[in-house]
Amino acid sequence: MKHGAILFGAGCVALAMVTAVAVFLVFNDSSAAAPTKSEYLAQVAAICRSYGPKLDKIRPPDVAEPANVVEAIGLVLPLLRSQITEVRALPQPKELRPGLEKWFTLHQQRLATLEKAHRAGKIADFRTMSVAYVDFLLAAPKTAELSKALGIPQPPC
Repeated sequence: MKHGAILFGAGCVALAMVTAVAVFLVFNDSSAAAPTKSEYLAQVAAICRSYGPKLDKIRPPDVAEPANVVEAIGLVLPLLRSQITEVRALPQPKELRPGLEKWFTLHQQRLATLEKAHRAGKIADFRTMSVAYVDFLLAAPKTAELSKALGIPQPPC
């Protein structure tokens, strides 16, 4: 697999995980049935393993070919949304919640940027699409650094 494919797929998977975790944190503050950190991370990894191969099949687009970017993002977004729904359902250990909130913020920003790229591409605003897509990719290292600090394997799936 090419480096770009790994970056795109791993970034998308991590983005989905973070978004789901954060939304869950906002709506569920109960820690009565919260798993341990290792149990939680194992559950997240299991969900990601089910989405990782699907995301890896999507060829990372060349920004010089706008139609391919729009198509690839259109394939990735529904998978990310499904993954978010599954991860959102997981109870989180209380000790990870502050870090997960930061992680969620970073991933939410990346997801919004990817959605912006997709919207722009669909209306043939290729300059905005290209800038947003590259911003999505450039935000990956900061997110990966926080993922590593939380104990989330790199790449996440």
